[in-house]
Amino acid sequence: MNRLAKQVAAILALGTLMVMLDVTVTVVAIPRLTESFDTNLSTMQWVTTAYALALVAVMPMAAWAIARFGAGRVYITALTLFVVGSTLAGLAWNVESLIAFRAVQGLGGGFLQPVGMTIALQLVDERHRGKMMGWLGLPLMIGPVLGPTLGGVLVDSVGWRSLFLINVPLGIVAIVLAVKLFPRTTGSERRPLDWAGLLLLAPGGALLVFGLSRAGDHGDPLTPQVLVPSGLGVGLLALFVLRTTRSARPLLDLRLLRRRSLAVGAASMLLVGGAYFGSMMILPIYVQAVRGDSATAAGLLMIGQALTTGVVVQIATRLVDRIDPRRVVWFGIGITVVAMSLMTSVLAVDTSYVAIAGIGILMGVGIGSTFMPIMTAALRGITGPDLASGTTILTTGNQFAAAIGAAASATLLTAYFNSRVPMLDDGGMAAALGLPTVERLLAAPGLAGAVADTYVLTLGMLVAGFGVSLFLPKSGAAPGPDTPQKSTQAMASDAAG
Repeated sequence: MNRLAKQVAAILALGTLMVMLDVTVTVVAIPRLTESFDTNLSTMQWVTTAYALALVAVMPMAAWAIARFGAGRVYITALTLFVVGSTLAGLAWNVESLIAFRAVQGLGGGFLQPVGMTIALQLVDERHRGKMMGWLGLPLMIGPVLGPTLGGVLVDSVGWRSLFLINVPLGIVAIVLAVKLFPRTTGSERRPLDWAGLLLLAPGGALLVFGLSRAGDHGDPLTPQVLVPSGLGVGLLALFVLRTTRSARPLLDLRLLRRRSLAVGAASMLLVGGAYFGSMMILPIYVQAVRGDSATAAGLLMIGQALTTGVVVQIATRLVDRIDPRRVVWFGIGITVVAMSLMTSVLAVDTSYVAIAGIGILMGVGIGSTFMPIMTAALRGITGPDLASGTTILTTGNQFAAAIGAAASATLLTAYFNSRVPMLDDGGMAAALGLPTVERLLAAPGLAGAVADTYVLTLGMLVAGFGVSLFLPKSGAAPGPDTPQKSTQAMASDAAG
C-alpha cells in the first residue's frame, strides 16, 4: 500500500467509526433522554430505531450512486449530511426533533460504509486488499463495543447532547481531508435511478428491521406487532429480488451472487454476523440485570475484546493476502465457537469478571480472524463496476445480520426471563433492569441461567456459519497486478466451480 492509500484508509476508518459508534452510543443514554424529554421508554427507543432504519433504507442505493456520481463525491456528500444530522441532533429541542435528526444521520451514514469500501479497494490491487480491509475492519468491529462505554462517559461527564456533537469536529476534519486527498472520480454511467426497485427495497428492508426490532419487547415473535411489518418487509424484498432478475439495470445487481465466493461469503457473514451482534446485547443485560452494575461497567468489561479484535484483524487480513483465506476464516470461527461455548458454560450469578473478560479476549481473537477475511474472500476477483455492487451487497447484508441477531437474542432472552422469573410479571428485559436490589438478588439465579442459555442461540448460529463457510471456493494467495481477473461474464462458470 502506498502513502495515499494509507491516508485515504485512515479517513475512511474515521468515517466508519463515527457511524458504528452511533449505532450503540445512545443505548446507555436512553434513560437520561427519557427523563430529559419527559416521555416514555417506548417513544425514546425510536432514537435508536430511526437511525437503524435510515441506514438500511439508503445503503442499497450506494452502488447506483457510485456509478452515477463517482465514489468520492458520494462519500463527501454523505459525510456532510451525517455531520449536519449530528449537529441538529445535538441541538434537538424535543423528542420528535431528535428522532427526525437521528434519521438524517442515518441517511448520510448509510452510504459511508459501502462507498468507503469501494473507494479503498479501488486504490489497491488484490495483493493488498487484505491489508486494506484490516484498516476498514478496525472501526467496524470495535465501534459497536466502544459505543456504550463512550456513551456512558459522555452522558455522565458532559451531557447527552455531547453524544451527537462529538461527531461534528471529527466529521469536519474528515471532510476537509477527503476533499484534499480523495481521487477525483466521476460517474461512469449516466443511468437513471431504478425507482421501482428502490420503492421495493428501501421500505422492505426498513419494515423487516422494524418488525424484528419489536420482537424482543414481549419475547414472542408471533405477535401482530412483529408479523405485520416483518411480513410486509419480506414480501417487498421478494418482489425486489424478482424484479432484479428481470431488469437490465437493477438498483442492486443481485446476479453477482452467481459467484460462489460472494454468495457463500454473504451467507456466512449473515450467520456469523447475526451471532456476533446478537451476543453483543446479551452481556450488558447480564451485567446490569444480574449483577446490578452500570451499562458503563458493561462497556468497560468489553474493552479487552475490542482491543484484541482490533489487533487480530490487522494480522488476519494480512494473512489472507498470502494464504488461502478459508484457513483464516475457519480458524476464526472455530475460536469464536470455543469462546461462545465457554460463555454458555461458566456464566452464573457470581462468575468472575476476570474470567468473563478473558473469554471476551478469546472471542476477540476469533471475530478478528473472521469478519474481514470473509469479506476479502467474498470479493476476490470482483473488480471494476461490479466492485461497488459487491461491497453494497455485503454491507447491506451485514446490517440485516445485526438486526436479525439482536432481535433473535432479545426475543429469546425476554421469553426466558418471563418464564423463569415470575416476579417480572411478563415485563421482560425492562422489568429485569428495573428490579430493586433485594428483588434482583432473589431473581439473579434465574436471570443468570436465562442469559447463559441465550448464548446457545448465538452458538448455534456460529456453528451454522462455519458449515456454510466450508463451501467457500479454494484460493491461494491474492493474485498480483499482472494476473488476469475474472469478468462478470465468468460468473456462471465460477458458480459451477
